[in-house]
Amino acid sequence: MAVVVVLAHTNDNVSRTILQCIHELERKSASKLSLSKKVFLAELNTVEQLMSILSRSETEIKILKQTEEDSLIERHVIIISKRTNDKLVYAKSYIFPENLPPGIVDKIKRKDQGIGNIIASSELETFRRLLKIGYEPKTRAVFRIYEILCKKKVAMEIKETFMLK
Repeated sequence: MAVVVVLAHTNDNVSRTILQCIHELERKSASKLSLSKKVFLAELNTVEQLMSILSRSETEIKILKQTEEDSLIERHVIIISKRTNDKLVYAKSYIFPENLPPGIVDKIKRKDQGIGNIIASSELETFRRLLKIGYEPKTRAVFRIYEILCKKKVAMEIKETFMLK
């Protein structure tokens, strides 16, 4: 069963530092996380760039599944190392098109880029709010759940599972 730590409580405006949350996750899971896993949990820039650095390799996004409705796009992707073909990150995203510019939605629907690169190349102003971090003892993977806000509205909710050892 996964061990989860909640970062921010929006109802009472209490939040803790990411370092405090990582320590709590290690304590609850009785596991010492590697530096690369801690960096993955804390860093909220584009995951593609972060994975390139941590894996010392260019990365590739493979879209495994994408379903589209008027009010929701659900996307499942895997980020792999081009050098080793290792699976680095699995991500499941819920995208709310009504809270994004139409050009961004069109790029997402094309299925040829990762969300982080779409946002960066479009210079879209966003804010990322980390909601939860967790540890899966069976696979020894860490995960994070966060929202991407655009114009103060939730445009995406993403769960990323870090698979690099």
